[in-house]
Amino acid sequence: MELMDIIRNRRSIRKYQDRKVEKEKLDQIVEAGLFAPNPGGRQGTKIILLDDKNLIEKIGIVNADCENRNWDAGVSSEQPSIIDDKSIKSGFYGCSALAMVCIQRARKDQANQIGSAFVCAQNMTLEAYDLGVSSVIVGRAEATFSQPGMQDYLDKWGLDSAYMPIVFVCLGYINGPYPAIKARNEGRSIYVGEED
Repeated sequence: MELMDIIRNRRSIRKYQDRKVEKEKLDQIVEAGLFAPNPGGRQGTKIILLDDKNLIEKIGIVNADCENRNWDAGVSSEQPSIIDDKSIKSGFYGCSALAMVCIQRARKDQANQIGSAFVCAQNMTLEAYDLGVSSVIVGRAEATFSQPGMQDYLDKWGLDSAYMPIVFVCLGYINGPYPAIKARNEGRSIYVGEED
């Protein structure tokens, strides 16, 4: 598939089948994240991949509880978020696999570190789409792992204490029709050529 087709057609999916993503595909998705651009070529992000649906659900409930669910505007009627539908209990929407992109705690306030984590997440979503796997990027990782008992998971999984999760990527197979391309809003780009 052509890259621009992937970019144009990929959607944030929040309705998943009860079906595991194949390990080979998960490995390719993680590899795409590891090859994302990063500040100074330091390869400073780490990725934790969970392939345990029950554990994902448990952490997803903590994640949803970290969100202010009283926004004035909704996110999506077609693929509702926890903002749109208060009956959704997990911020991970029943996905079967979950990637956590981690950065160094000491650099968590540096824009380039946060940016590198989100570029890593984007690479994973694009590769997932190319492999026929649906995804959505979810925030609130720092808040989620700041809750009581949550650091215990990171310790158990062997994450270096100098690192912390900053963003999640939910992965699974879509349940229902795939959303159509939405028109882009006008006036979102400005071109500046050579000055005279």
